[in-house]
Amino acid sequence: MVKVEVDFKSAPDSRLEEVIKRSPLSNSSPMHFSWHHFSPRLVLTSSSPDFDPTSISHWKEEGFAVVYLPYDGDTKAYRNSLQHLADPLELGDKYAIVAYGEAASLCLEACMKPMPKLCAIVAYYPTRLPTASTAFPPSLLVQVHIASSQNFGSRHPSYTYPDTAPGFAEHDAEQYDKTGSRLAWSRSLGLMRRGFGINVDLEAIWENHTALEFAAKNAEATMQTMVAEPYVNHVPTMTGGIGYNDLKKFYAEFFIPGNPPDMKMKLLSRTVGTDRVVDELFTSFTHTKEVPWMLPGVPATGKRVDIIIVAVVCIRGQKLYHEHIHWDQASVLVQVGLLDPLLVPATFKTAKEGAEKEVAELPVVGSEGALKVVDEENGESNLLIPDW
Repeated sequence: MVKVEVDFKSAPDSRLEEVIKRSPLSNSSPMHFSWHHFSPRLVLTSSSPDFDPTSISHWKEEGFAVVYLPYDGDTKAYRNSLQHLADPLELGDKYAIVAYGEAASLCLEACMKPMPKLCAIVAYYPTRLPTASTAFPPSLLVQVHIASSQNFGSRHPSYTYPDTAPGFAEHDAEQYDKTGSRLAWSRSLGLMRRGFGINVDLEAIWENHTALEFAAKNAEATMQTMVAEPYVNHVPTMTGGIGYNDLKKFYAEFFIPGNPPDMKMKLLSRTVGTDRVVDELFTSFTHTKEVPWMLPGVPATGKRVDIIIVAVVCIRGQKLYHEHIHWDQASVLVQVGLLDPLLVPATFKTAKEGAEKEVAELPVVGSEGALKVVDEENGESNLLIPDW
């Protein structure tokens, strides 16, 4: 029987540490391997002889030691391999499984009975679900991701992703779906962290980034808090950048020097998820200079602006991956005088002929919208509804 030694420390970051192998002497012989690592241990498994390198890289960036167990169609041998995954582990060690397709079905079936040291399993688009009436062991965390084309549900913890087919979470698959894959990733990562008892202080990572950005005003140091190829999108104006070079230029030449000196941001609320921080910020400034990221091409007006900014920040491997920044641009334009609510464009037409005459003003607000978020008692609600 062949023993496969796995040296995680010398393995390239973008590749699997080792493909788990069975003894060449017998298809039914259990495989053996050594983890040689103190990181949380993760087994990826699918029907492919190799696997999506991007997914592997993402797990490794989050600090997991990864091995790959291919399912080659030999069901008996594969089930036997599953039962021996814990063999190299010592007292107190544990591991988890992320499985895809038919391999996911076989793993779920195997997990209906206790598997030593297995703390969590994530199953992506299994071809079928266990038919046993019993539940999974109570100590095992289970999560199932189902493609909408599969047309079945699960009595086990599961999520279904609209407009997807099996393969949607594999970056090198034709069926890859960016939206579904990202949602499933956040949920899978959350489950794995609970299984291994991992806590990551996302707030500290985000606050360090913003301190370098707004207080130190250091573009180079700010970029060091981000992944190699990050992106930032200020949604209303589509300013920011994709990739290190564009984003560094944006921070150094436009964002950091473009903020008015009296700009202030007050945190109103913060929601922290598995890999995201969502901030709600009351932002105020005097428009004493062009603000390229919010009012590109607009010279200073001297007007005060109060606006709510919502920042959706994604963190991967303890570095910022992307930022989606939202605000009410119509409100900003009203406050600097570029948009008059009483000036309805003459070109405006309604589906019903003549109904455009019923529109007396544009349904937009100025600073009162932001002030009401700060305190719900500020201003009256529904003033723009004609029949209120």
